[in-house]
Amino acid sequence: MTLDVILGSALDIVAVLDRELVLRYVNRTAYGLQLRDVIGHTVMELAPPDYRELVRASYSEVLQSGAATRIETMYRDAQGLHIWDVRIGPIRTQEGIIGLICFTSNVTEQRRADADRDRFFSLSLDMLVVIGADGAIKRANPAFSEVLGYEPDELLGAPFSRLVHPDDRTRSLDAFERMMRGSRVSDLENRYMRKDGEILVFSWRATVDPITGDMYAVARDITAQRMTEAQLRHSQKMEAVGQLAGGIAHDFNNLMLAILGNAELALQSGPQVREVVDCLEEIEGASRRAADLTRQLLAFSRRQPLHPIPIDLNQLVRGVTKMLRRLLPESISIEFIPGRELASVNADPTQLEQVILNLSLNARDAMERGGQLTLETSNIALDERYCQQHAGARPGSYVLLRVTDTGSGMSPEVREHIFEPFFTTKSPHRGTGLGLSTVYGIVQQHDGSIDVISEPDMGSSFEIYLPADYRAATDLGAPIDSSPPRGRETLLVAEDDERVRRVAELLLRRAGYRTLVVANGAQAIRVLREADHPIHLVLLDLVMPELSGPETWERMQSLRPDLRVLFTSGYADERYRERLPPGAEVLEKPFRVQELLRRIRKRLDE
Repeated sequence: MTLDVILGSALDIVAVLDRELVLRYVNRTAYGLQLRDVIGHTVMELAPPDYRELVRASYSEVLQSGAATRIETMYRDAQGLHIWDVRIGPIRTQEGIIGLICFTSNVTEQRRADADRDRFFSLSLDMLVVIGADGAIKRANPAFSEVLGYEPDELLGAPFSRLVHPDDRTRSLDAFERMMRGSRVSDLENRYMRKDGEILVFSWRATVDPITGDMYAVARDITAQRMTEAQLRHSQKMEAVGQLAGGIAHDFNNLMLAILGNAELALQSGPQVREVVDCLEEIEGASRRAADLTRQLLAFSRRQPLHPIPIDLNQLVRGVTKMLRRLLPESISIEFIPGRELASVNADPTQLEQVILNLSLNARDAMERGGQLTLETSNIALDERYCQQHAGARPGSYVLLRVTDTGSGMSPEVREHIFEPFFTTKSPHRGTGLGLSTVYGIVQQHDGSIDVISEPDMGSSFEIYLPADYRAATDLGAPIDSSPPRGRETLLVAEDDERVRRVAELLLRRAGYRTLVVANGAQAIRVLREADHPIHLVLLDLVMPELSGPETWERMQSLRPDLRVLFTSGYADERYRERLPPGAEVLEKPFRVQELLRRIRKRLDE
């Protein structure tokens, strides 16, 4: 096969030039040219005017150095604009370089494809990056640099591992090495660090170019998705604990009421041996701690009933601070910084006091050698940006309660779990792990949100955001008289738990009331219908078999319109509470004798 046949079948345009850059041979010409237009002419005559200096310099350099080179030129003809890739090499003999050989390819379509690819690369909302075999970033699209908060030039040449969260770096480098060895890795998740320190979660897919050895990778920011999933898992945990707490609370609180009531009756029964009194007081104290545990579980799961009123948070914090000075050791100083012109919050004052108390006791445990506890309040507005970065937060006007300590602080791993029930870093017998989960539940139940800022050895700051309420705050009132009120009226008690019935009957008769006791709503209605003397108040348990407390009350009202009611509850879900009449009072079990008698007297005197 002759050289003409070989060159004639080539896809490229092949040309031979002498040292004066005159074309001596061409296998074929471009569109619109004849061989007579090319052979014998210099390459300078054929080059586009804008590229003649580039052509002269490139061809001359090959003649002088003997090193091949490559250039691109553009040429317009009747078919449009064409882009030509020209590869130039020397022709050598024993006498030296006698000419040049050129291979010219029409790369117009390829360059258009490259331009389209570059446009997609630049406009893509996904993050695209090219990483060399050495792990350095060779190219990154605008989405990648914008999401991470860098200028494009800051990323080029940087090791990709420098951007990865330190805890995920080893795993990410292992995946990179496996891919470079030919293994397939898809849907890899890791955390990246923005320039401002924010942590983002990316999901990656990547492939390695077998020719260049470069890795082409695409990532999606799934931070919000993972935050939502984490919030959902937390809600599911909360729901599970709530169902557990709700399942045991009714019976458990009835048991605690029976124990507490009998202990109080025994303590009030006259002079006793000191050892017996000590035992009864221990029983009473242990029962209250057990009841508090159930109450904490209900608060965490947002099943604890609330009694919200407009509150001046400054006034409430001042009151709690006085109590904290008695509870905390002298080695811990307490400072309160009240906000000016503070908006009210619609909240249950008892529950908010519990929040402040739990956070303060948690701070005490973190400051074993003493320190500073600071409570602050202020008005604040949360915007969309903050809410996007903090799961559960919603834009609007809030009152901020910040509780800060100078204690041991927390690692990121601990911060991730602190609001989970029963999670604790304390030694055994130093806590149930429900304190902060209770705080979380109460804040959520008030339609608020909570955030924690903490680093090891840098202390902790808990920020609670409660929706602002611009109604006038309610005065929290004066201390209650400690002497239990008495009476001589007739009371009807409907309670399905026998132990609670016995205790209630003893307590009320000892307080002077005439007491009728029944086991369910149907019996209560029958007693009311058949009674030949006035019944002044009925004490109804919310949850009873056959007829619930609200259903029993509905039927009683038609019999005695002037009858008054006080509901009691060991635990009742929303199905029962939704049927309560407007303004109904519910006394939560287990209650103290004094509280029961006070609430009865209040209802009778209204």
